[in-house]
Amino acid sequence: MESISSNVTTFAPRGGRGIQESQVWEAADALVHEGLRPTIERVRQKIGSGSPNTVSPMLERWFATLGKRLDGRGANLADGEAHQLPLAVVQAAKLFWEAARREADQVQIQKTEAARRELELQREALAQKESELTQREASFEQARIALDEALASSRQAVAAIEAQMHTQQQESARLLSDSEAEVRRLRKALDEAVASKEALREKAAMELGAAQRDAKEAEQRHVSHERRLLADVDRERVAAGQAAAELAKEQKARAAEHEAARSALAAAEQALQAEKSAHREAAAGWSRHEQEGKVELAMLRERAAGAEHRANDLAAQLQRHQDQAEREIAQLRESQAATTAALRQIEARSAENNKSPTGRTSRARKASE
Repeated sequence: MESISSNVTTFAPRGGRGIQESQVWEAADALVHEGLRPTIERVRQKIGSGSPNTVSPMLERWFATLGKRLDGRGANLADGEAHQLPLAVVQAAKLFWEAARREADQVQIQKTEAARRELELQREALAQKESELTQREASFEQARIALDEALASSRQAVAAIEAQMHTQQQESARLLSDSEAEVRRLRKALDEAVASKEALREKAAMELGAAQRDAKEAEQRHVSHERRLLADVDRERVAAGQAAAELAKEQKARAAEHEAARSALAAAEQALQAEKSAHREAAAGWSRHEQEGKVELAMLRERAAGAEHRANDLAAQLQRHQDQAEREIAQLRESQAATTAALRQIEARSAENNKSPTGRTSRARKASE
């Protein structure tokens, strides 16, 4: 145990801020004496402090110098003397060394296997990339062939378009010549249309004047006819009033006669016993007189009804004449409106004819440019 401590103290401590390397080495030696493999966690538990990042490099250096110490070739850095470790420590260290070597071999085998698998994966990926490159080269070749064909077809299309443009230029020249001839024809037609428009305007003015005169005469006729009808209606109304007045007078006379007859009847009743025969004659005469009055009253009523019927007929006739006159006036107004619309259409067509040669001439000039 003293030799282990002396060997540990031969190395200069290079610990961190919390623990020293000598403490780590002493803890590792103690674990070996206990028959345990020194690990970072066991060393930390043995010391009671220290972080894994600090203990790990110190423990690795302990393992690095373990072989030399087991062979008895460990050097004391302070005095340069070699010390022999105890046999139990040497055997335990050899066991741990073999275990560490086997673990290292297994780790190396695993790393080699992983590297081999990674190499195989890389080879497979490389083969796949080579296949993809081959396919891309084939597709590029096909694309190049397609582009060559497209270029050839494009050249043919350009040649066809040039030929078509030449044909279109010839056609444009022909159309320009035709348009100039059409412009000349339209100018001539415009002159004829202007002359025709003037003639139509004069004719329409004459027709409009005649229509206005006819409308004025019809209106005058309608007014005179209306006045006559109104005079007839007034006369009939006056006649009806007179008939009504006569009827009232007759009714008053009949009432007076009736009253007189009633008085006579009373007198006759008083003298019934004395003048029975005279009363009968008077009663018969009164009955006849009353019958005649009723007949005359009926005649007067018939005359009044006839006068009223005639007045209604005259009013209906007047209404019919008014309707007919209004229809004639409406027809005259429609004729006047149609004439005005025809004049406006003629003027609009003339304006369009005046504008169209200018527009076509400008388009022809643009086409020639």
